[in-house]
Formats: sequence, structure tokens, C-alpha cells
Amino acid sequence: MKSTLNAIIAFFVVMPLLLISYQLGTSSLTKTDLKNYLDQPALRTSLTAIAKTSLPKKPSLPEKRPGGGDLAIEAAVVLAWDFKRDFYLTTKNIDQARPLASLTKLITAAVVLDYASPNETVTVSKTAIENEGDQGGLITGETLTVRDLLAAALLESSNDAAYSLAEYVGAKLETNKDYPAGPVRVFVKLMNEKFNNLGLTSSNFADPAGLEDIKSFSTAKDFSQFIKHLRASARYTEIWNLLKITDYQAAALNGLAIHYFKNTNPFFGEFSGIIGGKTGYTENALGNMLLILADPDGSEILYLVLGSMDRFEEMKQLVNWTGASWVWPTK
Repeated sequence: MKSTLNAIIAFFVVMPLLLISYQLGTSSLTKTDLKNYLDQPALRTSLTAIAKTSLPKKPSLPEKRPGGGDLAIEAAVVLAWDFKRDFYLTTKNIDQARPLASLTKLITAAVVLDYASPNETVTVSKTAIENEGDQGGLITGETLTVRDLLAAALLESSNDAAYSLAEYVGAKLETNKDYPAGPVRVFVKLMNEKFNNLGLTSSNFADPAGLEDIKSFSTAKDFSQFIKHLRASARYTEIWNLLKITDYQAAALNGLAIHYFKNTNPFFGEFSGIIGGKTGYTENALGNMLLILADPDGSEILYLVLGSMDRFEEMKQLVNWTGASWVWPTK
């Protein structure tokens, strides 16, 4: 389509101008004649129509409601971003490096899907089970699919599931000379490479679960750009399929256990248009939460709070304030 439009412009606009220029040099045609030619109403109308067809239309931006009020949130970092329009609705310290805690599992899930399909099978190791926390209730020796473990990591925020996936994917590349020995170290390197390849250089990750809250960090700007990348690629559809459900049942393929994973996102039934959400907490990070909501006009709003003493209440305030303070254009 773009090449066709360029050809039309070249034929109807550029070629006549070249011919006129040639005539100016070889005949009695004057600059006044050229001006009169270009000032013809019919030509101006044609040029305007071609330009409107050729240039992409910018989406209409939200407008601030008068008297919308101030947003009073104590979280260290706050972001509301209409990322389809690339329009910031509110920001606070979005360049400040903060530990993501279990929001890190979204990065883990993306790297897993870069190297494994959802139906591949993983045997949970004793080493994975020994990590902090017992969310998900996994047991040593059970065999689950990659999808099952993603559900445990994303819905219940299971550290054991995140490490099981990291061990599995890391082992695939461990013999590659470009990667260090040890499957989890291999996996963590993949996480950092993924951010660096996207140009997100204000971030660093030291483990796949988000437990390391000193050496692991990111900024709201980096992390939100990464989430936009996940939303844009069909490769990561499985992540969003999982995050939009409230619970998930997984039966070990070798019969050792049956699991029921519950989503830690508390806003199902309160907000409409939930695309996905993820929670996280460590002592150093405090409370973190990501939430993405769809608007009726087809836009998607990314909400993020980091370093909150009450992440759920402040997320609720952020969403409600945004809806009360901004008006989106109608189609």
C-alpha cells in the first residue's frame, strides 16, 4: 500500500514539476507561469488529498477533565500509561531504579516462551523446591507442563515454579560456550540479554523469581516498555491467556499431585477489561503491582505502582483517579 501511494505521488506531483523545471530551462516558460500552475485550486486539492492519504493519522489523545483533582499516592514509583497512544497519564519517579520482586516472573515467562513451547514437560527438582516460599505447593519429582509451571509462577507467584522453568530452559543452552555453567545462571543471562537487546539498559536481574532485591532492579520506564513488547508479540500470548483467569488446575503427568493455582490479582469483578496483572513483594521492594486494563475505544492502559505500603489500595486509587481525570476520544 505504501509503495503504491509513493508511486502515485511521484507520477502526479514529481513528474509534472520535473517537466516544468525542464521547460523553464529550454523554453519561454517563466517562474510566474510555474507559480500560476502551482496555485491552481484543482492542483492544490489533489496534493492535499494525496498527502492525507499518504501520511499516517495520529491517534486522538485523551484530554484532561477540568477539576479532576490531584492524585495522592505514597508509592515510590507510579505510572499510568496509554501505551497504544504512547501517552503518559501520570508519572512519578519512572526513571528511579527499584527491585521488581515477583514482577520479575513476567520476564522469566517471556524468556521461557522464547525457548520452550507450553506443552513441553518439566520434572520439578529438589533444588527448585528448596527456594524461599511454598506458593504453588509443588513437590520434588512431579512432572508438569511448561504451561502448568507458568500458571504457578504468574498466578500464585510460585518461586519454585520460576526456578523449575529456569533450570529447564537454562539446561538447553548450558553447553553453549557463550553461556556460563549452571542452568539458572544461563537463564539469568538470557533475561538480561533480552532487556539489553530491547535497549532497556537501566535494569539488571540476578534471579528468575525476583527474590534478589539488591542486585536486581529496573525502572518503571524500562519495565513498561518491556510489557509493551510482550503485548505486541503473538509469541507471548500464553502469558496473557493465563493472567486473565482467576484460577487454574494442574495435574502432574506422573500422578504425584493435583494443584489449584489462584490468581493473586484482587481486581477481578471490580474493574472491567482486565488484560492481566501481577503482584510482587519483598522487604526491600515493598509492595509492587502491575495492572493492564482495556478501554472501550480499543486502547490499553498500563498501571504500575512500586514501593508501596498498600499496593492494592493505591492501585485502586490510581485506576479510579485516571478514569475520573481523563476523557478518551470517542471513535
